[in-house]
Amino acid sequence: MGEVKFAIQCYCRDCQQISGGGHLPQIAVPTDQFAAEGKLRTYQTNSESGNVVEVAFCGECGSPLFKSTSKMPDVRFLCAGSLDDDLVNEPFQRVYEESRRVWDE
Repeated sequence: MGEVKFAIQCYCRDCQQISGGGHLPQIAVPTDQFAAEGKLRTYQTNSESGNVVEVAFCGECGSPLFKSTSKMPDVRFLCAGSLDDDLVNEPFQRVYEESRRVWDE
């Protein structure tokens, strides 16, 4: 899977919709050190900032697995909740908090 570059907890509207909640915890790994196996389904959209975002979901159960963005093509953002292991032992950096929902504490 590669080394962890950084970890974020994103509150943008796109991540809220991907997660079905108020935020999406993600672990960034180098694209060239990441490979996915199994049946995947993908969805592509333009983010609020105009970047192309592609989200990969499990083709069996529909769980969000990872995403990529044209803003950072050298990184894959793994959905932390889809991982069996804790890869990060420190707080996730919070991003796009201006989009945070009042009910997401």
